[in-house]
Amino acid sequence: MSTATAARQTALPVGTWEIDPIHSNLGFEVKHFGISTFRGRFTGFEGTIETGDEGLARVEGSIDIASVDVQDEKLAGHLASEDFFDAEHHPKAHFVSTSIERSDDGYRLVGDLTLRGQTRPVELDVRIEGIGVDPYGNDRISLSATGEIDRTDYRIDWNSTLDNGAAVVGERVGLVITAEAVRKEA
Repeated sequence: MSTATAARQTALPVGTWEIDPIHSNLGFEVKHFGISTFRGRFTGFEGTIETGDEGLARVEGSIDIASVDVQDEKLAGHLASEDFFDAEHHPKAHFVSTSIERSDDGYRLVGDLTLRGQTRPVELDVRIEGIGVDPYGNDRISLSATGEIDRTDYRIDWNSTLDNGAAVVGERVGLVITAEAVRKEA
């Protein structure tokens, strides 16, 4: 059975789900020197997923900007600085869904992302990764999402140009998210 068929046949249980940050990943990827894809992530985030009779109903979350993790302390400091995320003046980013539609292989989720004081719409393709019960009897769901933003829309416009004309950092930033969530008790 294909993944697309599995997603169409999988119904999300109704409930309110709290994202488990230990078993989730909030990543980003961007072109570096015009030749490779640089990847990073945030380690501090929280969120809620609501599901109803029609499936995915609402998603909301926040990110601790200072938690940016790129496996290099100096680079992480630069990303947290005013040149990029400006964590001192904008310590949190927020996302709130505004519309959700079913797609062939999951959902098309649109929401408002507020980053560095700017709020812009973001579209995410969401797929159901799995549904199950953990060893402690907790219901869990897992969703993956991908999307893209233009970082300059959020006033993240630091850059430099190489001698060959390539930008040090691309403007298009891919969002790569895996969210495992635990059902909240009623």
